[in-house]
This record gives sequence, C-alpha cells and structure tokens, in this order.
Amino acid sequence: MTSLDDRYGPGTAAQLRDVAALCERAQRMAARGRAWFDGDPELNVPQLAADSLVLKLGEAVRRLPDGFLVDHRPDPAWRRAIGMRHRIAHEYDAVDYEIVWAVISSHAGELRGRVEQLLIEQDTDGSGT
Repeated sequence: MTSLDDRYGPGTAAQLRDVAALCERAQRMAARGRAWFDGDPELNVPQLAADSLVLKLGEAVRRLPDGFLVDHRPDPAWRRAIGMRHRIAHEYDAVDYEIVWAVISSHAGELRGRVEQLLIEQDTDGSGT
C-alpha cells in the first residue's frame, strides 16, 4: 500500500494513475491540432472521441474516494472534471465543443500535473509503490 492508499483507502494511487493516463490521452489527442478536432463536420468523430475521453476522465475523478475529493475541494480542477462529465452525460445535446477543446488542450494537462505531483510526493515520503 502507498501513503495515498493509507490515507484515502486501497487503490487510491492506482485510481490517480488512471486519471493521469486519461489526461495524457487527452493531451495526445489535442496535439493532433484544432484543425483535426474540427475537421469532420459531417460525423464529428474527433469531437465525439474527445467527448468520450472527457466523460471517462470525469468519471475517473468522480470515483476517487470522498475523503480525497474533500481534501482537494479548494482546487477547481477536480470539480471542473466532474462537472464536465455530468454535462456530457446528462446534457449531451448542449455540449459546447469549445469547452471540450479547452479540456483536452489545456485543463487535462493541468490536472495531470497535479496528479503526477501527488504521486511523486507519495514516492518521496518513502511509502510509494
């Protein structure tokens, strides 16, 4: 078990690694460029793929232990991820693709940085994996 697992429950560090992996996928998707993202006006496949990824990212954050989310409540990145998940899942007909682009091109990288910092801190505590 890791220090994050000790504090928040078994599997917390693994869940955070999943969040980081989804963030990395979002960044890789965004690296294809805005022209790629907007480049399929008929089927919107890149936008729908980004939708799916943002939905999964938000769900991964939502599944983190309650204690973790309470401790990190002041950081808007966590709430923003969950909020986008709810928006896509429940208001799919009102999705703003400018916001989805912002999530994959900017916010995912910020969240990934926060997650990776938490994982590094647990490793430097001597309790890491």
